[in-house]
Amino acid sequence: MQLTGVLLVGGASRRFGSPKALARVGGETLAERAWRLLGECCAHRVAVGKSADRLPLPFDLVDDGTEVRAPLAGLVAGLRAAPTELSVVVPVDCPGLTAEPLVTLAAHCRDAAVPQTGPLPGAYRRTALPVLERRLAAGELKIRDALGELDVAVLELPESVLANVNTPPYATARVEVVRAGAVEQDLVAVEEPLEIRVGGEPVAVTMRTPGHDEELALGFAVGEALDPDSARLPADLAANTVELEVRSFDPGRLRRHFYTSSSCGVCGKGALDAVAVQAPPVESQLQVPAALLASLPDRLRQPAFELTGGLHAAGLFDLDGTPLCVREDVGRHNALDKVVGWAFGAERLPLARQLLCVSGRLSFELVQKASTAGCPVLVGVGAPSSLAVQVAKAQGVTLCGFARGGRVNVYAHPQRVR
Repeated sequence: MQLTGVLLVGGASRRFGSPKALARVGGETLAERAWRLLGECCAHRVAVGKSADRLPLPFDLVDDGTEVRAPLAGLVAGLRAAPTELSVVVPVDCPGLTAEPLVTLAAHCRDAAVPQTGPLPGAYRRTALPVLERRLAAGELKIRDALGELDVAVLELPESVLANVNTPPYATARVEVVRAGAVEQDLVAVEEPLEIRVGGEPVAVTMRTPGHDEELALGFAVGEALDPDSARLPADLAANTVELEVRSFDPGRLRRHFYTSSSCGVCGKGALDAVAVQAPPVESQLQVPAALLASLPDRLRQPAFELTGGLHAAGLFDLDGTPLCVREDVGRHNALDKVVGWAFGAERLPLARQLLCVSGRLSFELVQKASTAGCPVLVGVGAPSSLAVQVAKAQGVTLCGFARGGRVNVYAHPQRVR
């Protein structure tokens, strides 16, 4: 069976925060990973995207020839360029995908074969092109709707191989595990170092889960009172680095006082005065129902934790409990930094009328970060430490722990809890 592998590279990925194709997983970009995967099961490979995006890719790109930003445009261009009758089509943001499900899709393809989750990844024959081309020309851009006009096989495939980076599987890696004497594949949380640079010089290293690195750097800068301006991936796309632009910078203070690890976030800070909070106490007359605070952990959507069981989560919520931003990371302090960094980019700081929630225990550094972000309420699933309670009382943060089963304990500033 001669197959062409079609890779849909995507574009700027504004919702994701940076081009997904260039996000790194396990030492390679998502684009490199997907291209390698297609080489394992396909005789030919075609990558489709927008040449105008000028993404630095290690393979040639076929321009889809349209102004449309939709997977349908890439699918049409890929099937046109494919030298074989049958193609498997893969979006760049499915890092859990393996060759076996692609071969299975191809083996069952009629006009098309798709998994239970929808049209991509999928197998498509050239016979599908007339319908796809007509709908593209008409501006009817949903591939799912086009499938209604085609002879399609729908196959049940494992959810773990289909998840995309919007649910972030870039946070996971495949490893071998022995269960009951049998060797199987399992997903674990990715942990890699991130070097934060200012003016091209490294100022900090944190062990984190890749993804939303710019947010992480911005949240770190807010917590360290660096008065950030922006963060970006370096022009040379060096792996696991991010460039931070700040308005105020004392490199000596950071080198003396800062080192992070995924477990505690402040290993190496040897004295309490070295971790003094860099913000005035939070002053807020906010009042929130206890039942709402107790419900926040259940509203923390944690797709990567569900896959691996190895990640923390932090979330920012409106006063009605609506989640505004949820981030996962192997480090609880990194997850919160990513949320604060998102809020900085969305021009929501200070968080005077929002709520923060974290999935684990409440360390003093999490309270410090909530304080520097100006958030009056921090909720956790687990227990606070003694220092967390002290910092919360000093900084005017309502600290709530053991939020579960409809109940919550309030350790500092209970006047905000109804």
